[in-house]
Amino acid sequence: MASYFRHNGLRAVSVHSGPDSAPRAGSLEKLGKGELDIICSVDMFNEGLDLPEIDTVMMLRPTESRVLWLQQFGRGLRKAAGKQTLNVIDYIGNHRTFLLKPQTLLLEMMGGSKLSDMELAHALSLLEKGELDLPPGCEITYDLQAVDILTKLFRKPKKDEALRTFYEDHRALHGSRPTAREAYHEGYAPRAARKSFGSWLGFVRVMGDLGPGQEAAFTANRDFLEGLETTQMTKSYKMLVLQAMLNEDCFPGEITLEQLTQAVARLARRSANLRADISEEIDDLDKLGKLLERNPIDAWCGGKGTGKKAYFRYEEGVFRSVGVEGGEREAFQELVREIVDWRVGEYLDRKSLDQSAGESFVVKVNHNRQGPCLLPLQRDKYPQIPEGEATVVIEGEEYVARFVSIAVNVVRRVGEKENLLPGMLRKWFGEDAGASGTRQFVRFERRGDEWEMVMV
Repeated sequence: MASYFRHNGLRAVSVHSGPDSAPRAGSLEKLGKGELDIICSVDMFNEGLDLPEIDTVMMLRPTESRVLWLQQFGRGLRKAAGKQTLNVIDYIGNHRTFLLKPQTLLLEMMGGSKLSDMELAHALSLLEKGELDLPPGCEITYDLQAVDILTKLFRKPKKDEALRTFYEDHRALHGSRPTAREAYHEGYAPRAARKSFGSWLGFVRVMGDLGPGQEAAFTANRDFLEGLETTQMTKSYKMLVLQAMLNEDCFPGEITLEQLTQAVARLARRSANLRADISEEIDDLDKLGKLLERNPIDAWCGGKGTGKKAYFRYEEGVFRSVGVEGGEREAFQELVREIVDWRVGEYLDRKSLDQSAGESFVVKVNHNRQGPCLLPLQRDKYPQIPEGEATVVIEGEEYVARFVSIAVNVVRRVGEKENLLPGMLRKWFGEDAGASGTRQFVRFERRGDEWEMVMV
């Protein structure tokens, strides 16, 4: 490209990692002084570049990352004396990844953090008609053929698309993949990967983010790791036992009941929620030891933890793992700790939500044909849930919400008919609101004769 521009009379250089690259710092200095017209770069200057004089950015590289594309776009957004506009020229190809560009450009105007295909199609239609509200001084021009190409690329979203998109954006932004707990706390459900990939770690493996040691550890212990993701938890004890063994470097391996009891007590004392979960036994090591024997230890040894196979044995006061491979010990411990940390965090959140009672209740954000809504209403668990229409306060304003048998599917202003609920939920949770693979909740709290709806 630099040769092409020079051939056409422009002062252009190419900066890259090869031996024939133009000098990086010197080229930037010349561009800033006006001694160069163009710098063509390859995998350079995506971030950290401070050159306010740039007034044109040409995108030649296909990318599937919104984060990376915005970083490249942002190189020209600094203000400078005499700089009136920024021109961004993006060369669109016939590939679905190019939908990313209009999605990123238009999402702020359409609201939320991501546009679905249907919303993007609507935005492009408004753009063609000149009816899309753009910020003052901004203009977007698409070649008509490019618009035709884009509309042919739309598809129905996959069930795990929301989780995958979050994963890829996190990886691009941070340079490393998200852990299961990070995904969970960002509002996504790691277990949503089970249907297509068998487990969260199976998903990570397909995404190419298990290191060589982790790959070997996952292959050797896949049944155990996948069972660890799905084992039932009525209390936190089972996961605390594994956390304690990991902290003592006794998993895989063995640990005495006395050592295990002390390690579990240390863990629980660090968290008020875990301390409350164990209750008074935490300060009586003898009681705590007996509690561990009859609950998590018995469950693990009976095969109730990770499927039918028992991966633990308890004999003469010693709790030990069996049937798990520790050849890649550190890598295996990393994978186990990741799942355990996620499951403990999920359990504590669930316990907090389950404590909603009396004058409040919690509803999950889901999705129907009309967009995000609130369902199911667990009327057996929360008998206080209204029926029919009820006044609801949202961000200080009064609305009317319709409570049907299993859902809240309409929220409207008093005296109006327009359903505002999908837009409200997208504003709170982004364009993935209610999508498969997400975990998002709202809480209704009684306020006199009204209910207040808040994001959890």
